[in-house]
Amino acid sequence: MNSGKNILKIALLLGILLSGFQIAAPGQSPNTLNDEVTTNTDGSADAEKDNKTIRGISDMWTLTISPDGKRIQKANGSDWFWLGDTGWSLFQELNRKDAEYYFSTRASQGFTVIQAVVVMAWSRGWNDADAYGHRPFHDGDVSKPNEKFWIHSDWLINKAKEYGLYIALLPAWGSYWGNQATVEYAQWITNRYKDCANIIWVNGGDREVGNDTELFNQLGRVFDTDEDALTTFHPRGGDPSSKHFHNEKWLDFNMQQSSHGKRDIRADYQVDEDLIKTPTKPTLNGEPNYEDHCVGWKKNCSEGTFNAHDVRQLAYWTVFAGATGITYGHVHVWDFYNGGNEEDGYQDWKVQMRDPGAVQMGYLKNLMMSRPHPGRAPAQQILADESPGGLKQRVIMGDGYAFVYTSQGFNMSVNFDELPWKRSKAWWFNPKSGKATQIDTIPGKGKYTFDPPGISGGDNDWVLVIDDAARDYPAPGNVMTAK
Repeated sequence: MNSGKNILKIALLLGILLSGFQIAAPGQSPNTLNDEVTTNTDGSADAEKDNKTIRGISDMWTLTISPDGKRIQKANGSDWFWLGDTGWSLFQELNRKDAEYYFSTRASQGFTVIQAVVVMAWSRGWNDADAYGHRPFHDGDVSKPNEKFWIHSDWLINKAKEYGLYIALLPAWGSYWGNQATVEYAQWITNRYKDCANIIWVNGGDREVGNDTELFNQLGRVFDTDEDALTTFHPRGGDPSSKHFHNEKWLDFNMQQSSHGKRDIRADYQVDEDLIKTPTKPTLNGEPNYEDHCVGWKKNCSEGTFNAHDVRQLAYWTVFAGATGITYGHVHVWDFYNGGNEEDGYQDWKVQMRDPGAVQMGYLKNLMMSRPHPGRAPAQQILADESPGGLKQRVIMGDGYAFVYTSQGFNMSVNFDELPWKRSKAWWFNPKSGKATQIDTIPGKGKYTFDPPGISGGDNDWVLVIDDAARDYPAPGNVMTAK
């Protein structure tokens, strides 16, 4: 977050007013919803105004960057983990009943962030209507917002907060910026939601930066006027935000998109690259391989689909490389086609959002939250020897613990002399079930080879957890409570 934000905010707001951009009707506060709309019993329109989510003074919701620059944490210093879901079409597809089902399900699975686009593209055109037939703008003109659409958007953001969820908000899909979606629109929507506690601003939107670096810098500076919210950039696949915007003050953390082109993409290598840049900023994968997505977009899924193991492998690799979290996605969920659609094999999103990969991402979050975050860093040096499948092993070490991930259950050789404690306690953590089993006998020093349960190969992935016995940590996956 950059200094001098208040001055910049005033200048931007003056610019809006001077340009004649319509923020509110005469006599209406920009942050007050006083249009009379009728809503039905399902919430489509029958009551008068909805209350907006107002950011409180407490640090309960405010996110900030850790002192070492590598993690997102709560402003009060407590640990937090980004577990995102790509609910891209939330604002234009879901009515209130379905949105509550979606939020409650993802919250129960441990998700903390929903990535969503207010004005989505892809399978729809500019100014497409929401579930109640309300379009974002009158005549498609961003200077003429349709309050009925925006009241529903306010409700969605507020309802997500009730379930403990942040909204990583893309005001428009990337293809619209600089065309229908303008900097003035960015100013208007930032002003509307700047007091919302659970907003994370997301610039871009699967858009090649190309010659539009300055456009996205302008947008980033606008979003950054929301002093209490973090800002990032959702990039095109293979074109991470750090390549274009790492040194920009508005960019609080980096994002990559490893996308859906092939199996075994080493997105963790991009994490490695991001974390050695200066200044240090957190990083994460904001669009990995979607569960059930055709590998490489092949017709008739001729190379198969990404399964739960593909999802877990990529997630554990990147998080153990030091990412501040991970985003999950499901090809049957992100666009919320009721009853499914031809491309996705006519699957029902309400059923598919309970697929194994989604549930198992919650186990990863629980594992990471079961040990303290400060000081956590990659630690490949504790691996003693290259073993079969060793290239698919990643290690991260924190204050009194180390996690070693093997994506296919091959043996892991650990040099205990590389651990900064004397007595160890070890566990097997199962990424498929979230269960931990203590290992009876381990050495105190020297090299030791661990043989994970089951038969090596396939989807037999495991996490070896080695604790400093003096710390008396709970079983891996049992989330630590703040003291």
